Amino acid sequence: MKIVKYIGILLVMCAFASCEKHEIEFDAIPLTDEAEFQIHHFVPVTPSNADFYIYRIDVNNVNITNNKVSLSSYNAQPSAGIGLYYVAPSGSTNIKLYYRKNGEDVLMYDRNVTLSPGKQNVVVHNFDKDPCIFNAEYPYVIDRKTYDTDTIAYVKFYNLLYETPAAPTTLKLQYQYRKNWVHPLYTLDDLKNNRIPEGKKVGDATGTVAGVDVGPWTNLGAPVAFGETTGWQVVPVEKNTYVSQGAARIDYRIKVIEGGTVGVNMNADGLLLSQTTSGTAPVVYSDWWNSTVGRRIHHFFSGTRTGKPGSAIRTFTAL
Repeated sequence: MKIVKYIGILLVMCAFASCEKHEIEFDAIPLTDEAEFQIHHFVPVTPSNADFYIYRIDVNNVNITNNKVSLSSYNAQPSAGIGLYYVAPSGSTNIKLYYRKNGEDVLMYDRNVTLSPGKQNVVVHNFDKDPCIFNAEYPYVIDRKTYDTDTIAYVKFYNLLYETPAAPTTLKLQYQYRKNWVHPLYTLDDLKNNRIPEGKKVGDATGTVAGVDVGPWTNLGAPVAFGETTGWQVVPVEKNTYVSQGAARIDYRIKVIEGGTVGVNMNADGLLLSQTTSGTAPVVYSDWWNSTVGRRIHHFFSGTRTGKPGSAIRTFTAL
């Protein structure tokens, strides 16, 4: 018993000594004046070609990727999770990007840029030009209203289209969306206003046919020229499964607002003619994406309108 007693006393004494000698410190760095940034690679090159991947990123002559994390074409870093950013002092900042050739780092990009305090997106679109820097518009505005099945997401469209690999487009573009179906489920609002027919209940299908009973084309923000963005815009997320987070198909198209010529870069309805990444000639641009309740998604329109490598919307999740 004495041995146990003395051991107990010794353990208590060690615990107190440990607390005194090893204080826990939280070595956090306040980001009040720091620049937080993501680097996007949108130089118009052949998609998914590893020869064009960036394998080394230096910021102010400090390697921040350890030659372990590649930045593929039409993508961004950091990308290991949603909402991650690199951090550097705000103000003049040097960014260097390197290809990997035969096991050696080859400098491809060396520019001094001005970064502001807070979050931003640094978009490299030409290895011989300054990047476009976009305010991330953070903190995000939170909509705290209560919704039923018709809820919202956010899309931010960027015009980064090139005519050829060496020439940015001079077209001013209007991004548009429409719902793939209209009012697919009966909602609480329908119940409140006696719009649910006999034999049906909240959550039942209304009979709307996807791709047939579609919504009207709606402008997503204002038209944008090369190097511009619409900013965050609300899009609807009309679920077709009542009890779920919800993902709804949204159709998209692009109209030419300025600089268009029928038969050259737009059709008779003003819709953009642009070569796809798998096409051989410019066709009317159209695409669709699933939107999820509450998500914020960047839509980068990039690549070349005429000839290879072609063009496409590339998405990147902000939230």
